[in-house]
Amino acid sequence: MGSDLEKLKNTNYELKEIINNSWDGIAIIDFKSKFLYVNDALSPILGYTSLELLSLNFVDLVNESYKISFLQLLKNNMINSYDTDMNLVCTRKDKKPIYLKVTVSLMLNKKLFVLNTKDITKQISDDQILNEYVISSHTDKFGFITEVSDAFCKLTGYSKSELLGRSHAVIQHEDSPKELFEDLWSSIKSGKEWTGKIKNVKKNNDIFWVDLKIKPIYNKYGDITGFTALMFDITHTLEQSEKLLVQDNKLNIMTDTIRTISHEWRQPLNTISIIAQKLSLDIDDNGPFYEGLKKINESVKTLSNTIEEFKSLIEFEGQKEVVELKKLFETLIKPYKRVVNFEIICDETLILETYQDRLVTVFNNLVQNSIEAMQKNMMEDNKRIFIEVKKINDFVALSFHDNAGGIPKHNISKIFEPYFSTKDEKHGVGLGLYIVKSIIEMHLKGTIEVNSVSNETTIKIKLPIII
Repeated sequence: MGSDLEKLKNTNYELKEIINNSWDGIAIIDFKSKFLYVNDALSPILGYTSLELLSLNFVDLVNESYKISFLQLLKNNMINSYDTDMNLVCTRKDKKPIYLKVTVSLMLNKKLFVLNTKDITKQISDDQILNEYVISSHTDKFGFITEVSDAFCKLTGYSKSELLGRSHAVIQHEDSPKELFEDLWSSIKSGKEWTGKIKNVKKNNDIFWVDLKIKPIYNKYGDITGFTALMFDITHTLEQSEKLLVQDNKLNIMTDTIRTISHEWRQPLNTISIIAQKLSLDIDDNGPFYEGLKKINESVKTLSNTIEEFKSLIEFEGQKEVVELKKLFETLIKPYKRVVNFEIICDETLILETYQDRLVTVFNNLVQNSIEAMQKNMMEDNKRIFIEVKKINDFVALSFHDNAGGIPKHNISKIFEPYFSTKDEKHGVGLGLYIVKSIIEMHLKGTIEVNSVSNETTIKIKLPIII
């Protein structure tokens, strides 16, 4: 008998050591959740000492929104021993929230419970990040949505309640080919992963594209119980690709058009010029007819130069170079320093792989455009051009700012149009900014936009670091 008691004591001692060395927080509580025993792991989890915990009820540490559910769990455990666990939030002694997975087991005496707690704060935090930023959904094996992330709702414009229980057809665009979805279902039902690009429509009827990856979910017996879908919004990427395709098509059309014009117009222009020159030899130098013929010659020359400008623009075959931007701009501003003050902010190490001569053309056109505006507005002092260049991800952002008098709102949308000009005829025919825009979009594969407030104008150019 004495030997049996000794064995029981040793067993209890060993059991206590196992419990104390557990990574989980373990406690014995009564029906009111008062702590009667706590192991060593529970103290660091909740931030209280063992003695402090023994003077508390566990439910007092549970956040208000979970208290009723936890107390109900204790009651349910008396009836159904399978209803044993839940996730809840507690407040530690240091006032920080902690997410716990708690498991309750009724002891053999039917009077006390064993409470097992596991800290799942990191897991919950990771899940919250995934929920907020990863576009995902889960469906049952028939394709009806059982769960969607907040990111999915944000992208589509639907709430979770509007999506649960419905199929993905709710966001499917009517133009999506039937064959694509037949291939999708055939693949995932046979246990294969499916990837592809799909056109969808938001709740507000906006179109969006996703790169979709779907894989089956299995139970422990190997049966497919549903599907998980991960999506990446590629709308912007496709729009950019479409814009580049449109630009290439425009370039091809312009190339054919200018070549035709150059070929068809060159001979008549030469003929007009020769006839005008011959007639001018037979007419009084001071007469009105001589002046008229002189203007004809000048117009012919301008038209010929314009054709050559367009030809050089579209038939460009330059070589890309690695350009040190600050050094380039400091060199380019030298001829203009006597008429305007420059300020350049640019990192010494910032480089761009591009067509340097095209970039020089852009810069010179912008500077000349600003200086001509300053002259038109009869500015005498404080002529200023501010240039800022910085790297943003895979692009170089160039901001060109002047105080040349600004651009009226009704002209902002027109300044990049060919032959639009607010200058005197002697200052050009309105091709400078059109050429700038064409070079940036066609050759440098970038974008340009303009903003004007009061008497100041800012032109923003965005260029890929490698084209």
